[in-house]
Amino acid sequence: MQRKLWNKDFLLLLQGNAISDIGDLLYSVAIGYWVYEKTGSSALMGVMSSISMFVTMFLSPFTGSIVDKISRRWIIVGMDVLRGLIMLVLGALAWTDALSVPMVLLAAFAASLCSVFFNPAVNTLMIDLIPHDDMVRGQSVFSASNALINLVGKAFSGVLVAFLGVPLIVVLNGASYLISAVTEMFIRVPRTVQQGERVTVRGVLTDFGKAIKSIFSNRCLKLFVPFALLLNLLGAGPISLMLPFCMEKGFTMDMYGYLLSVQVAGSLLCVLVLGIFKLKPKARFSLMCIGFIGSQTLCVLAFFTKDFLPMAVLLFLASLLNAAGNSIFTAALMLALPEENRGAILGFIDAACVGGCALSAVIYGILGDIFPLYLVFAAGSLVSLPFALYLFRHRDTREFILTH
Repeated sequence: MQRKLWNKDFLLLLQGNAISDIGDLLYSVAIGYWVYEKTGSSALMGVMSSISMFVTMFLSPFTGSIVDKISRRWIIVGMDVLRGLIMLVLGALAWTDALSVPMVLLAAFAASLCSVFFNPAVNTLMIDLIPHDDMVRGQSVFSASNALINLVGKAFSGVLVAFLGVPLIVVLNGASYLISAVTEMFIRVPRTVQQGERVTVRGVLTDFGKAIKSIFSNRCLKLFVPFALLLNLLGAGPISLMLPFCMEKGFTMDMYGYLLSVQVAGSLLCVLVLGIFKLKPKARFSLMCIGFIGSQTLCVLAFFTKDFLPMAVLLFLASLLNAAGNSIFTAALMLALPEENRGAILGFIDAACVGGCALSAVIYGILGDIFPLYLVFAAGSLVSLPFALYLFRHRDTREFILTH
């Protein structure tokens, strides 16, 4: 494990991830514009965006086990190279006007297969590259990088797509993956406990069973993991249904965009602060409690607010506090993972969380057809409060945060 946060390997992983994130953001806007222009179908755009979710949900429990047994450096580098080549081929087809919708969907599926190997490799590697007493800062730096790219990218992506054109944007995305792959080759990646073991179907299924057993046999994991899944179930619905919520309130599309921006800005401000300052364990625990309880309380007030400006202020503060609670809780969850099968456990958690997000959107959508969305959103936030209070009052939670 590294002794300082800003070590060479962490910086290489951070910049490689940032470069490919920029390309991904521009690509998603460009290819979405291309698909809608060609077909006029919003449903097809939804199918394209959901491919990654379904691949993650069904394959993550098994790919995590494979990652535990193979060199993570070559998984990270190899998956970036493959995604880069896929995008370059897609860009060349778009340039020659030979691109079709089935090709775009096939490319989305292939890229998702790469991501489902890439993500657990990066997540488990971060645990090895970030000093354990600096895990909150390290995770916050990664989150701040993603939030900043997301905030700035969304502001300029439309202009860049209009100026550069879809084919060039897709080619640039492919180039960003290849650049990331080159820099990632120089990361020193520690061996995992299972590295070198033979990968078999039986072994992967066995690891999946062990991952579930590990969660329920570890006193911290069996407390943290269900709470993480519950957060996704109760919190993802309002995010995915913010547009109809704004329409229900009588807000314009501009106001909807501003609300999304202030929420991203709140999260970004929080993770930037956490990335700069190193908190003591007692302060981390207090901030996590205040973050979760405060954010849900502010969300309830925001959902009942009729005027735009007070709602924007409340959602900004709620996002800031929610990011604080989530950053500290996620760092604790990562540290609680046993070293021998981190990938398999993370794969199971990723799959369950993605499934929770999808189920949340469905449940909130159904309830939103029956009741006003502000009541449904507020009820979800209020339901989450007793579970949060139980987590914070549990002696295992307090002990773990204070000792890690």
